[in-house]
Amino acid sequence: GSPHLRYGMVVLHTSRAELYGRLWCVYEVNEALDLKVPTQAAVSMNYLVEYYLKRALEDRSPEELSCVDTASAACFSEDDTQMIRGLIKEKHGKHGFKVLDAHIKRFRHEALDRMHAAALAFFRWAQSSELAQGSEQRTVCILRDKARTAGVFVGLHCLFAECAAAGYDEVGYHDRIANYARMTIKPLGMHRHSEGQHPPMFDPDKASTEQLERLLDESVDDEHLRGCLADLGAFRLPVGYLEMSAGGRMAHRLF
Repeated sequence: GSPHLRYGMVVLHTSRAELYGRLWCVYEVNEALDLKVPTQAAVSMNYLVEYYLKRALEDRSPEELSCVDTASAACFSEDDTQMIRGLIKEKHGKHGFKVLDAHIKRFRHEALDRMHAAALAFFRWAQSSELAQGSEQRTVCILRDKARTAGVFVGLHCLFAECAAAGYDEVGYHDRIANYARMTIKPLGMHRHSEGQHPPMFDPDKASTEQLERLLDESVDDEHLRGCLADLGAFRLPVGYLEMSAGGRMAHRLF
């Protein structure tokens, strides 16, 4: 591969489907690894929680959880399945799928190990606060729920901005956006550390403490909330939680 590559691949893992059961996916991941394309894994928060709990509560090893059986992968199109199987055999010989299994298991293991370490750091942080009063499962789910709620607020910000850009000012629609945004504020403010310590990988510059306290005050009118929706620079907490769930402030340096 070229040392001047300016692109990369993000491999998305979700709890809704088995990524490595799709032949196009395993083929493309293997090709990217062979060509030295910068390749990183990303996971849904549900996937991360499930993986963490399998290791913590079921005592399953990362080696076991990283295993794949690429020979069983298939495409929706039978023509595509046969074409890719032919390419794999041509490149790697009759044991081609074993080569893919080894490459992808190593990639998956390394990626999930980093993400498990992030979840473990969050759990250890939570143990030193009132969060530890719940079960381990409930505690680690807080990380998932924070990221989801922050994503909703940021999504509503995008919708609000698009309405403004298009000149769409229907009052009822804007009110619905504000109402949904209001519903995210309390969850964003919950489960703060009793000693004010920020979670691992959270950028303290994005704590937005004063803004959050004002938004939590139900007597404050919606104009302040709408201002925060319009400008994430004025209320940076949701972006901070999304950055945290993606690996922290260094996430933008992946590629």
